[in-house]
Amino acid sequence: MSRIFRIYCLLLYSLVSSITSFSQTEFPKEFITHIRLHSGMITYSNSEPELFVGGLQVIPQFTLVPNKLRGGLVAGAFYTDNNINGLFGPTISYKIAEFKGGHFGSLGNLHINLDHLWGTDEQHLAGGGINLDLLNKLIVNLSAHRDYKLANWWIQCGIAFRISKTKQPKETFPN
Repeated sequence: MSRIFRIYCLLLYSLVSSITSFSQTEFPKEFITHIRLHSGMITYSNSEPELFVGGLQVIPQFTLVPNKLRGGLVAGAFYTDNNINGLFGPTISYKIAEFKGGHFGSLGNLHINLDHLWGTDEQHLAGGGINLDLLNKLIVNLSAHRDYKLANWWIQCGIAFRISKTKQPKETFPN
């Protein structure tokens, strides 16, 4: 009987801990910058072969709605078809899930982003992706963008690293 009681108490403690630790630690009100390395392909609807595309992007963002929404810019360079071009435009990120680490805070979050990007060689991209943010330091993503001017799809995966400093919490110790 005491073994079942201990298991019950442990399950109840876990449930109460998970309910009471719902304080949001992801997407705090701050400025954040990531640098992303991405690669993938450009696909065409006809019989042309897919082209490799790869590049480097800088993504500064500011929290618009704490714990839910960030907005910012994407600027970068990419290589495709033996050319290096630029790409820039607005981006917005919406957090859809947060992964709790119990008493250790948050392990990360899952968020989606929407972009509208313009390239230096007549590219006009609209699309987005799904992102797994780990420990607010590393982001792994998968994205798809439609080039509505050149009629092709950009399918890419990427890895991003936070390059901005993490805001340190203020100490609240009594004097």
